[in-house]
Amino acid sequence: MEQKVKALFAWTEEGHDTAVHIAGLYRQGGMEVFLHGVAEAEELIAIGEKHGMTHVLYFLDGEKLKLVSLADEMGGFTVDVLVEDLILPR
Repeated sequence: MEQKVKALFAWTEEGHDTAVHIAGLYRQGGMEVFLHGVAEAEELIAIGEKHGMTHVLYFLDGEKLKLVSLADEMGGFTVDVLVEDLILPR
């Protein structure tokens, strides 16, 4: 059985509006999304792991974010992503 995606969203001041907007779209698509707010990366990873999250999305601004995968073999693998490259539900 495939694990359901549970994501923790956080942001800088500049990334707030985009994070909240994308979180709403993902929720409409059935994903469990938890909003956290501004925090340090290490704190976000610890929170995500503690609560069984599969991903942390940290919105840097309206265009860029850091995506941390907590559910892979590498544990905490981080990639830079553009908002336009996110897969959004239809």
